[in-house]
Parts: sequence; structure tokens; C-alpha cells
Amino acid sequence: MMDSPGDWTATALFSPSKARAQQAQARDWASVESWLAKQYGKKIPAFERNEETLQALLTLATVNEDADDQRGLIERVEKSALSASTAQRPEGEDAYRNLLDSFSKHDHEALDALAGAAVLLDSSNCTRICDRLCELSAERFELSEQLDRTNAQNAAIKSEQSRLERLLAELRADHFQPPPNVLEQTAEWSRSTKQLKAKLAEYDERLGAIRSVASSSPTFEDVSRLAKDVNALQERMKMVSTELSAFDALPSDPKAARAKLEGARKDLRDLTTQRDQLFESLADND
Repeated sequence: MMDSPGDWTATALFSPSKARAQQAQARDWASVESWLAKQYGKKIPAFERNEETLQALLTLATVNEDADDQRGLIERVEKSALSASTAQRPEGEDAYRNLLDSFSKHDHEALDALAGAAVLLDSSNCTRICDRLCELSAERFELSEQLDRTNAQNAAIKSEQSRLERLLAELRADHFQPPPNVLEQTAEWSRSTKQLKAKLAEYDERLGAIRSVASSSPTFEDVSRLAKDVNALQERMKMVSTELSAFDALPSDPKAARAKLEGARKDLRDLTTQRDQLFESLADND
């Protein structure tokens, strides 16, 4: 039920916002009552006054007034067309009436549709109306395409949402839940980790000690280098032994060895002299 004027005044004193709302509501009721008076005169039917009724009557009044405005515009367009044709030719009105009488129901509907389009598009030029209708058709097509793309994207999003929901449900399944003794296992793993860290430190210390001891011993590279040096010395020794083998026939006494060496030198000189004589004799014979 609506508030009485006394209630409205008392409420307005304590709540300015509610006072403004009630003033707006009062203006809406005044507008509705004015419209009902136009429709029914002084005999307005009785009805329950509440917020839902007010909104319904406001909507109905707005739609009715819009329809009246459109109907008035159509009538003005028809009257202006009739007056224009009558002004040009006196017999135009009779021809116009005869033309209207000859129209079928479908023709009247088409004419009303054309007049309504002219009113809505605010133009009496048929060419302009056609252009505007083409533009509206193109806009409608673009909007339809956008709607199709939006629906496709919406379907893809819903499909992805369903997939993610299934994945989430699977992740929440029992085989993905942690075991009941996970806390005990975690504590045990922590203790094992600490023990392994201590063992690792001990093994690192032992390994460092082993490496320090092994550093004083020859390495493989040292042994390989020494082996190469030994091989080179052995080759040198073979060469020296070969050179010394030529002196094996000499006696161990230095004087005797020197005497034998001098004898060998004398024999070498004699052989050299004989060779030279032979070459000279060969040269004389030539």
C-alpha cells in the first residue's frame, strides 16, 4: 500500500533520500492518473495502488503514447501527401480515395509499413529510405556475424570450463590425495636427510684427505714422461755402444793400444798410397 500524506511528511522530516524517492513516486502516479483520465475520462477503474502496479502502468502509458505519436506522424504524412496531390489537381482527392479503395488488405499493410518506415527513418524520400534500409541490413548482418563469433567464443569458453572442471574433479579424486601418514613420512625423510648430510660431509673430508696423500705420488703424466726419457736414453746408449764396438779389438793397455792404432794408421796410409798409384797408372794408360 502507498504511504499517506501524513506518513510522507513525517518520513521526509527524518529521511531526505526517502522524501525524494516519494516525491518521484508521487510524480509518477500523477502522470499515470493523467494518462488514465485521457483514456477513461472521470470514470477511472479502481485498482490496487502498489509499486508493481505503478511500474506496469508507467510502461503501458509510455508504450501507448509512443504508439499514438507514431500514428499521429503517419496521419500527418498521409494528410500532407493528400494535400499536396489535391493542391496539384482538384480531382486528386477522388483519385486518392479510389486508389485506397482499390487496395487489398495486403496493399494497405504494405503502405502502412512504408509509412511507418518513413516515420521511423525520418525521411519521405524513397531513395533515402532504401539507402537507410540497406545500411540497416548491413549493420544487422555485421551484428549477426559478431553474435555468431561471440556465441562460438562462448561455446569454446564453456567447453574449456567443462574440461577444467573435469580436470579439477580428477585432481580431487582419492588417488591424488596425500596418504594419511604424510606427516610421519615427512618427518622421517627430514631425519634421513640430516643423517645423509652428515655422512656426505664425512665422506667429503675423507676424499679430501685421500687426494692430499695422492698428490705427493707421481701421476700418470709423470710416469709417461719418464718412460719417454728412458726410451730416448736407451736409443742414445745403443748408438754409443755401436760406436764403441769398433774399439773392442784394441788391447786394454793404453801403450799397446796406441801402438796398434799407429800400425793401423800406417796401413791406412800405405793403402791410400797404393790407391793413388793405381789411379795414376790408369790415367797414364788412357
